Amino acid sequence: MQSACTLGNKIILICVILELGIGIGIGVEAQLLISLTGPKKCHDVCPMGYRVVCALDVLDGCLRTFASSCVMRMYNCKYQKDYRIIADRACEFITNDELKRLEL
Repeated sequence: MQSACTLGNKIILICVILELGIGIGIGVEAQLLISLTGPKKCHDVCPMGYRVVCALDVLDGCLRTFASSCVMRMYNCKYQKDYRIIADRACEFITNDELKRLEL
């Protein structure tokens, strides 16, 4: 079983209980805790393609048009934002009525 979590810029990877049975009733248990420090690694390359999306940052309510969902994810990672896609078109073409109907 593996578990990983991120605390700020510290990534903690925990691998617990590796059990190897040798013979009858003999087992070896191992617990491994590895702490890696450093900035979070964000992707810096997206596939070729231009598929515009409109996204809303649920933290501050800002709308932003991205060239693709991949570019949005890179932006979220690099700037620690939480943009979520609300439409598959540029934000300039989102009406106020559409914005009011959103449930985020």
